[in-house]
Amino acid sequence: MRVTSGAASTKRLCPHCGKPPGLRWYYLLPSNNRNRVLKCASCAGGYDLSDGAKIASMMGGFLGLGPAILLFGRIVKAGHGSAAATLTGTILVAAAFAVGSILVASIALALVPKK
Repeated sequence: MRVTSGAASTKRLCPHCGKPPGLRWYYLLPSNNRNRVLKCASCAGGYDLSDGAKIASMMGGFLGLGPAILLFGRIVKAGHGSAAATLTGTILVAAAFAVGSILVASIALALVPKK
């Protein structure tokens, strides 16, 4: 494993080879799969997000829901309860959950080895 100068940067590197693992943005979304194994693009070693990063991902999604639900009510009220306004509000709520989840998970990101 190569040595880097910052402890925070090593948390984002592959726990097997120490190189960037090719982490995709959708890996940061909450998952209920406890046996998920992601493959490093450099060495094909297995890794996953740490439990702390997974919890942070959920909490970030919940934090994003608060303002989104308020906006959902305003959108539906402005659209007089139409189907288009309800659909728009629903899409907004889902997007806010995803954005909050990804942002907070990226801050708390740490990778752990998996078999």
